[in-house]
Formats: sequence, structure tokens, C-alpha cells
Amino acid sequence: MFAEIGIKDKLFNIQEAKELLTLVRVVTKSQRDELMPIQEKLNKMLANDPRRKVFEADYEVVVSNWRNKVELLGARVSGLWTVEFDVGGGSLCWRYPELSLNYFRADGAQFSERVKLQDYISETDPDWAR
Repeated sequence: MFAEIGIKDKLFNIQEAKELLTLVRVVTKSQRDELMPIQEKLNKMLANDPRRKVFEADYEVVVSNWRNKVELLGARVSGLWTVEFDVGGGSLCWRYPELSLNYFRADGAQFSERVKLQDYISETDPDWAR
């Protein structure tokens, strides 16, 4: 599977997504840890503080680096620290700090409409789950 790193629009099966999630979690935690001090400084600054621009730029660099790393692995970023693995017709969804892939989101559905993965599998028996 890792020979396919860098492929855009990759379709995953559940096993591939679970294997890749291990690496996605490490990358996400590392980038989040790098972002936290920047975010803390921004939270303490007034909106008109002239130093904000430097920290906002640093913030954007960290988030952009994270997004690029995740997308290079073939997954999609759908929000800050939120990753989706396309299975065709929907995605397996993960958000930091969740420990595993526990949700499915159908194409066209909002992230808030994601459903428990095991419920979806037991109701629909999709090919990607076998």
C-alpha cells in the first residue's frame, strides 16, 4: 500500500485506511504539538496587535504542512485535524484525537452527519469493508 503514496483520489478499503491511520495520527499529533504554542500566543493577543501577522503566518505554515503531508499519503483533509479516506460513495472519517476509524460519511453529507462505522457496515455490507 505504501507504494501508492502520493496518488491523488486514491480509493481505500478499510484495512488500508486503518493501516494508514497509524501514520496519519503520528503526523497530526506532531503538527498539532507544533501549532499549540503559536495558537496560545494568538489567543493572548488583541485582534489589532501588529505582531499577530507573524504568528498567523506561522500558523498557516504549520497547517499547510500538515495538509500537504496527509494529502501526500492519499487521504483528504476536510477540516483542521480532520481526515477522510475515500472508499467510493463516501469516506471513513477520523478527527484528532480519536483513537481509530469509527465513522463513515456518505458523499454529500455534512461531517456532522457521519454515522458509526460498524452500524453502516452491518446495514449495508459494502465491498470496501471485506
